[in-house]
Amino acid sequence: MTARFESIHHPGDAPAPLIYARRLAGPIGACAVPVMIGATVAALQGQPVWMYTVWGLPGALGVASAWTRFALSATPAELHLRAGQCAVRSVLDVLRNRAPDWHVLYGVEESAMELKLLLGWSTRICRRQDWPRFEQLRNGVQQAARPHANTTPASSP
Repeated sequence: MTARFESIHHPGDAPAPLIYARRLAGPIGACAVPVMIGATVAALQGQPVWMYTVWGLPGALGVASAWTRFALSATPAELHLRAGQCAVRSVLDVLRNRAPDWHVLYGVEESAMELKLLLGWSTRICRRQDWPRFEQLRNGVQQAARPHANTTPASSP
């Protein structure tokens, strides 16, 4: 039996271009502001600004686009649990409808505000504010972390 939990970042039924556009706004601002400041300073000094618009603005848009793609691929949207295993799907995985990539759940470290999942070669942190059903997630992770707790031990000779 598997359990599925959604974070607050889950796109739901929203179309991929809308999610991408929403997430692109901040990085475009962060990347384009230095270009615009440079162009303004150059214009006030009587220097040409065409280099800023020809090279700077497309460069800023490229960096912002790469930044957004990385952010979407690093932001967890879903967490799937089954006995001894866990799969985390990013926002990009959900938008592209990729199947979950299962990893062995080696252990769980708990605190009041987060869960640290020890998965394969990586650690995933699930913060309380990102998971609406955090208590159910905590219980599900605890159950998945001990897959053989309900089985009877083999008799010894």
